[in-house]
Amino acid sequence: MSTKGRDKEAALIRNANLACAAGRLLLGEISTWQEFLEPDTVDYTNLPRRQLKSGKYDIQKNLKDRIDSFCKSNFSKMTQAKLVSLYNELRVYRNFEIPYMEFQNRYSPIKGFYEKGYPEHSTVCISLWGMQYRFPEYDFSNDLIIATDQFIQTDEALDEYREKRHSQLLKNKETIADLLRKNESTKRQAMQTAFSLLECYLNGIAWSYYQKKKNGGLSERKIRTLKDISNVTLRDKIQKYPSIIFGESIGERSSQYILDEAKKFRDSLMHPSPFSAPEKFGGYDKLEKIYSLDIETVFKSISGIIEIIEKIESMKGQQAPVPIWLPGIKTAASHIFQRTEKSCTLLK
Repeated sequence: MSTKGRDKEAALIRNANLACAAGRLLLGEISTWQEFLEPDTVDYTNLPRRQLKSGKYDIQKNLKDRIDSFCKSNFSKMTQAKLVSLYNELRVYRNFEIPYMEFQNRYSPIKGFYEKGYPEHSTVCISLWGMQYRFPEYDFSNDLIIATDQFIQTDEALDEYREKRHSQLLKNKETIADLLRKNESTKRQAMQTAFSLLECYLNGIAWSYYQKKKNGGLSERKIRTLKDISNVTLRDKIQKYPSIIFGESIGERSSQYILDEAKKFRDSLMHPSPFSAPEKFGGYDKLEKIYSLDIETVFKSISGIIEIIEKIESMKGQQAPVPIWLPGIKTAASHIFQRTEKSCTLLK
């Protein structure tokens, strides 16, 4: 057998094995990096002739079809050659992260990505856990769900003391104080993350629209608004982004509570100060807003934010997938509502 023929068969077997390793990693079927790197440690050119022939036959008979089937099932443009290229990157970086749009351009669109409700600005994360996606809406919605769960837990624990006389409460002063601190903390966390989620969502749809239109069709004023580089306020984003992107607007009634009432609490939490807010922003007492934040306000704020998001989502049309994180925060809001119906004020 000629050296050229041996090299060709060795490359054929090597590339098929590397592609398989990359595919198995994406599926979460590899448990150590040593296992992942093993196919690249074999000296294929010096394998016995019998092994080369056997390996070539196995690829032609089985492995090529399995690789092609994997690519077809999970991607729309993935090939064995691209899997090998991906393997080489993973070999260098191990825990590999890449923006989805870049992954799509370099390797392939991922089947079911949009249909499941993932945003275009997601980051593709590849590790021993397989292929996963990270995006800020997930982080903030998860923070919100955790905060509401913890509020409910502490509020339920406080039920034990709600009907007791003050003299009885004094015996459990430290326990009650600890529960109240946690209870107050979760309300602040829920309020802050709810607004972070809203702004993140608005910036996300602005980014996606800009990516589609950046090569033409947008005025400089719209570009500056969408890219948030000209002191664009939350009010601007709620009122202007839907109009720019979908040609529709959100009614003032839908955003009134969030912008005129809830935002005062959010701004007081994000910019706490014993000074009152400037008169042009309402002149309200920031400390009073921090101290008076109650679960009813948090619930109304989360519900109002969900309403704004759902109104914008409806502008996408009936065929548009629901953001994958949205059902979770709707469930969290429902749990808070159920709790507020049972809860009463603990005498301090």
